[in-house]
Amino acid sequence: MYTKKLIFSLAMALCSGSLMAQSEYIAPEFNTESVSSNGTIDSTSENVEVLSAPTYPIGSPVQLWGKLKVGKNSKGIRCLCDRYGNPVQLRGMSSHGMQWAGVACLTRENMRTLRDDWNTNVFRIAVYVDEEGGYAYNPTHRTRYIDNLVKWCGENGMYLIIDWHTLTPGNPQSAVYRKRRDTGRDLAADFFTYCARRYQKQSHVIYEVCNEPNGVNYHNNQFGGSKWPSFYDPRVTWKDHIKPYCEEMLKIIRSYDKDVVVICGTPHWDQRPQDVVGNEPVDANGKKYENLMYTFHFYAASHNDGRHDETAVKFWDVNFMKAFKTGDGKTPCILKELPIFVTEWGTTDASGWSNFRPDLADMWLDIFNGNNDGKQVVSWCNWNFSAEGGACAALNWNTGYMQPFDEKILTESGRYIYKKLHEKFHTVETGLK
Repeated sequence: MYTKKLIFSLAMALCSGSLMAQSEYIAPEFNTESVSSNGTIDSTSENVEVLSAPTYPIGSPVQLWGKLKVGKNSKGIRCLCDRYGNPVQLRGMSSHGMQWAGVACLTRENMRTLRDDWNTNVFRIAVYVDEEGGYAYNPTHRTRYIDNLVKWCGENGMYLIIDWHTLTPGNPQSAVYRKRRDTGRDLAADFFTYCARRYQKQSHVIYEVCNEPNGVNYHNNQFGGSKWPSFYDPRVTWKDHIKPYCEEMLKIIRSYDKDVVVICGTPHWDQRPQDVVGNEPVDANGKKYENLMYTFHFYAASHNDGRHDETAVKFWDVNFMKAFKTGDGKTPCILKELPIFVTEWGTTDASGWSNFRPDLADMWLDIFNGNNDGKQVVSWCNWNFSAEGGACAALNWNTGYMQPFDEKILTESGRYIYKKLHEKFHTVETGLK
């Protein structure tokens, strides 16, 4: 989502959002050992205790499917599979930022509710980095929230996506995420060192190494003396910025966990996975990484079949759906070329605030249920499990305890998603539900 909790509104552009003021940073005392051109990695991250392998509940998704991998379906198309190589579909919710009110919803009780009442099998935790109160200003997020979510999702046999939520700025190589001026820390490398080492025995953990890379040029956060940032900066590309970053993070993650599924962001707010085709990340020996997937994000009222509907954020004449379903002549069918995970999508327009469109969402979910030329079944997480962010939020209010569950807490979008989560899981070749 373009906006998520930002305070500016980009009228007459393709995105809208807001920018929170930065909180004062209080640097913790680190004992650093590793140093690279992108900054330091804390020794406590390199030596963090490795969590023991959990026992998953009998009959739960993780107990049935095990540690997931990228395999091939009956048409030879790469897709998300269970431990045996059978295609599976994950469906669930994404959190909002941990630093905002939606954090109230991140509780052990609610993870159980998501599994038992909502029928989810995956949850995504959005680790905002540089927004107000984000990870850069509160590194304890990983012990206060991420450690807990790993534990609680494991207790329920649900998969968990740990999302490094790059958004503002949109270049994952920015010093905001890498060599911080305030600490010298390579935040991204340090974060994935911690996670990959600590959770290497957790079969339910998946990594999303960068959320929504994008080309907004923030002119060193000063907006070049003007009120609004420029919209598109073509310097942020897959080849020159996103792919090299992903390869660096993959090198770290694979040094601890050789086969965990990793999801890479794609250009222009995860809307151009076609830029990846023919140029996927490789290791030091030039070998293509395995168990790798690529993101696509959409908001139904904005990213659709190119219709001329009036909405705040619109892409008239851009047929996103055709590119995924069949290809559009210029772009081959993306779902034949790449294993895709929709780690975030909304029922509204890309601002998140308006234009609830269940009809267009239905069209997307039909494609993701295997109605595409590659017959690829696509997993997804809906934005978002909180009362934050406007009409795309699933809840009317934030609460840490939803038992007994009452549907009055659901927004219009929430009721739609709740119903979709109770439809039959499409696993195509396994028959599992």
